[in-house]
Amino acid sequence: MVEADTFRKTMRQLASGVFVVTTRLNERLHATTATAFLPLSAEPPLVLLCIHQDSDTHKALSQTPRFGVNVLSQSQAALSRRFASKTPERYRFDDVPRVSGPGGSVFFKGSVAHIEVDTVSASAGGDHTIFIGKVLWTQTDKRQRPLVYHQGDHHGLATLMGSEDLTSRLTG
Repeated sequence: MVEADTFRKTMRQLASGVFVVTTRLNERLHATTATAFLPLSAEPPLVLLCIHQDSDTHKALSQTPRFGVNVLSQSQAALSRRFASKTPERYRFDDVPRVSGPGGSVFFKGSVAHIEVDTVSASAGGDHTIFIGKVLWTQTDKRQRPLVYHQGDHHGLATLMGSEDLTSRLTG
């Protein structure tokens, strides 16, 4: 079997979008950075989210029926770092411009997209919990460019030249 450190180093080679998941428990706002988030189904619209079981946000997600997903933009790398940390700073929201979704989830202004979700199920997955959620509402801002996480750091996407189809360039 592969050792945990070797596995982590290998998985850092995967480029991923960066997401901050928010939820509220007993009027306290919780947030955590996640890279294990993806669409699961279009009919019905479902998403999959994996959260480490030791995080405070995991405890809140396990006790609340709804959460919000912020798809971070290139300008939000500092938010990604803040909500990935274990410092008290991760509980500060007063300096983060935010809006509420129709179901009350908290979203950060300037994100590429907002996704409001109701939890459908939760299952153990090693040291994480896999949350499956039904998408209730989405909002996108096409002016924003997504933040990408690769090799342990944040990056932006390079703009493709013109409107040329990348597939045709690769297959020649």
